[in-house]
Amino acid sequence: MTDKANAQDKSAGGLKIVRKHMLGAMAAGVLPIPLLDLGILGAVHLRMVSKLAAHYEVDFIEHRANAIIAALAGISMARTALSLLRMIPGFSQVMLGVSALAFGPASTYALGVVFIKHFESGGTFLTFDESKAKKDFEEELEVGKRINAEPIYIGVKP
Repeated sequence: MTDKANAQDKSAGGLKIVRKHMLGAMAAGVLPIPLLDLGILGAVHLRMVSKLAAHYEVDFIEHRANAIIAALAGISMARTALSLLRMIPGFSQVMLGVSALAFGPASTYALGVVFIKHFESGGTFLTFDESKAKKDFEEELEVGKRINAEPIYIGVKP
């Protein structure tokens, strides 16, 4: 197998890990309990980054991973406010469709792709520069939103 084919297999494996965790992020958004969804989303992100590190044979440093996740996709005031607004009767249904089901998978996708790019370039947790990755994260977040808007097919596409 050539180095290029090997790299493509590695990338495909990384994206498979990301897609799996996007479904977990979507499930977290369905929960009707405010703030619990954010905690579960954070755990999904941390687990995904851990799995990506193992896939790319990079030493996982949990406290550094948490800091990077917080800097890129962390619990911002807006996300916290949106979660708290779900406590308002009737507002929960609107939030479920607009934010909870969309932001979690999109941010999971963006975070995963940023880490894949970093690991594939030979980076580690210690060499990760959050300020440089922020723009890349924002671009990938838009891609993640588009991907999340596409229908999910189980089995064969019609």
